[in-house]
Amino acid sequence: MYVRSIRKSATLSSVLYIAAIVLATALAACHIPGKSIASNYKNVDQFNFDVAQGPKNYHIEGYLTRSTEMGKRPGLLVLNGGEGNEDQCVKMSQGIAAMGIQVACVSIPGYGNSSGPSRFVGQPSVLASRKALDMLAGRTDVDSSRLAVWGLGHGALAAGLLMDYDSRPRALILESGCYDPLTLWPEAPLRTKLSILREVWPSKRILKERSVIAHLPPKLDLSVLIMHGQQDNRMPVKQAVTLANALRERGAKVETCYFPTASHDLGKRVEPELRAFLRDNLLGTTSAAAS
Repeated sequence: MYVRSIRKSATLSSVLYIAAIVLATALAACHIPGKSIASNYKNVDQFNFDVAQGPKNYHIEGYLTRSTEMGKRPGLLVLNGGEGNEDQCVKMSQGIAAMGIQVACVSIPGYGNSSGPSRFVGQPSVLASRKALDMLAGRTDVDSSRLAVWGLGHGALAAGLLMDYDSRPRALILESGCYDPLTLWPEAPLRTKLSILREVWPSKRILKERSVIAHLPPKLDLSVLIMHGQQDNRMPVKQAVTLANALRERGAKVETCYFPTASHDLGKRVEPELRAFLRDNLLGTTSAAAS
């Protein structure tokens, strides 16, 4: 009986071992090494690059969705910072590219497949945003005089900081962002405070370095669309209202869209406002020139 039991156990182990090998082989066959999001689209190319801060190097993941319209087209840089992912961004970009806009989707450090850490949108995020804009503006199929930046979540903070130091974008879209960490910290929800503490020590100096409002130039000549959920339990809508007022005081043309029942992740509900804003502020000159 004992010998028979051993034989049965050995047979069962062999069967399980073979089954494991078969399953592993099947999974390996389903995985295509090196396959990227770009391989799923005819009009999408990789837009990866590296940035360095001192001895540290950051690899940044990005994808460029090309418009089918000929000639130099306006360019839109999308900075992802926690809301959605590159796959969702590329899917969304198809509709914007159909409008005649070249779209670059980039994950700031610490998000998507970009190396990190984020350090609550520290200097590497600003460097990555600026290099991404350089690359987009330098393309032969992009009109560098018609550039826009769309930041989502922490990407909105990166886009705002980019606006503070770079006058090239003529239009800016900011979604669900934090724009003044100095005023956010005392009133931030516990979840937001813990999220910040995981990335950086929130000293007054560090928070001020990451404040869009603290570094706004005295005059601004651009159009801005600010979108925020009024039920956002991570970044209070007050952050968006305060920034809108500060931008208007500096001469910026500001549109706001506060969604009464929405929380932090606005999803596809922003698309009508986004497309209308891009038509008016990035494509409007094209229509006027053609007429």
